[in-house]
Amino acid sequence: MTIRALVTAVAAGALAASALSLYVAGRRDGGEVREAEIAALTRERDVARLEAAGERASATRVAAALARGAQGQAVVSAFIPQALNTEDGHETLAAERDARLHDADRRLCQAAPDLIGCAPAGPGG
Repeated sequence: MTIRALVTAVAAGALAASALSLYVAGRRDGGEVREAEIAALTRERDVARLEAAGERASATRVAAALARGAQGQAVVSAFIPQALNTEDGHETLAAERDARLHDADRRLCQAAPDLIGCAPAGPGG
């Protein structure tokens, strides 16, 4: 083998080694990029699942609240005609009945302070 053939063979080997090195590095870098993309997509999927679960739970709570409101409205609307047609509907309340109603209102406000008409809780509770 001549020196020229030997130098050509070494150059070809070095070129092949460089090409193989670049190929392996590219595959490794591409794998890292894919792993990062997969991790990002997995996070997005998890967030979407949580949002969907939250939306379903919210819709369930809204439906339950609307049902309770409709039931309450049905009860109240049944009493309105009766209250308007009572004989003593325009008389003032007896003191003990007035006290009982105020006590019931106070207990309702303690149980659910966010009700409309409840005074904000003071420092003493």
